[in-house]
Amino acid sequence: MIKINDVSKCFGSLRALDGVSTSVERGEAVALLGPNGAGKSTLIKCLLGVLDFTGEIIVDGLGVRDNSKLTKALMGYVPQEPAFYDMTVLELVGFFGSLRNVKRERIMEAIELTGLTEHAGKHCSALSGGMKQRLSFAIAMLSDAPILLLDEPTSNLDAFVRTDFLRLIRDFKENGKTILFSSHRLDEVEFLADRVVVMNSGRIVLECSPHDLTKQIEHKTRIHLEIPSSSLPAADSVIRELGYEAVTLNCGDLIVETSVENKMGLLSALIRRNVPVTDFKVEEISMEELMLALVSERGNDGH
Repeated sequence: MIKINDVSKCFGSLRALDGVSTSVERGEAVALLGPNGAGKSTLIKCLLGVLDFTGEIIVDGLGVRDNSKLTKALMGYVPQEPAFYDMTVLELVGFFGSLRNVKRERIMEAIELTGLTEHAGKHCSALSGGMKQRLSFAIAMLSDAPILLLDEPTSNLDAFVRTDFLRLIRDFKENGKTILFSSHRLDEVEFLADRVVVMNSGRIVLECSPHDLTKQIEHKTRIHLEIPSSSLPAADSVIRELGYEAVTLNCGDLIVETSVENKMGLLSALIRRNVPVTDFKVEEISMEELMLALVSERGNDGH
């Protein structure tokens, strides 16, 4: 459905994309994963024909550069931070529907499919962040385009609203839509994507399944352990026996990097050895750290 061949984009001396080549099959959900500045948003804007580029992008057999209007009609776009005129939801969706010659039945269907029926009379300024993203999604769905492009659509949403919105996107995927979305969160990728394209510094570092990605990175969760000072030596001993290394903070607390699958095993081992854990906190390692680990590990493998 989408073919990207040797695409590069420069902004002055900055090379935002550097020879990117990948593809998205019909009905597939592909995640562009990487830290800020990796080139994810730039690649999406090139797909939309908003930015000029070198190389080739083909959407459903049509070159984006020579068929911009036709390829845009094949894609619905949800930006990272949607901005709207201060109309009601119904007025705004109707406005965009009129620009696209969409019938009123389709306008009402888009509102219903995105769960906005009860909010149709509200002004956009009164909507929550999650509802604004749903509104952006409704507008993107008006022409019933076969492809959805989403640029970090959940970056400004809280955890509950983010999960709800991701379920909405997955529903559309299960109905046959082809989805390309950018993200910097592993949990989103694992929930939604069939395949992951990992980007860093404008290049593709890795393409794989979400499951294989988690195997590529050994440590991706950081656990802060609050342990009485008298028990710190015993805790350190248990942690080392499990193959981990603890970092001691100035306050005496311990930090251990482990995998999501093993974090409860670590806590259970401490409890079994009668090491008191008075409190703990789980912190997801930043995407920047994960990219450094991934690049390092692939370098060690000779790739």
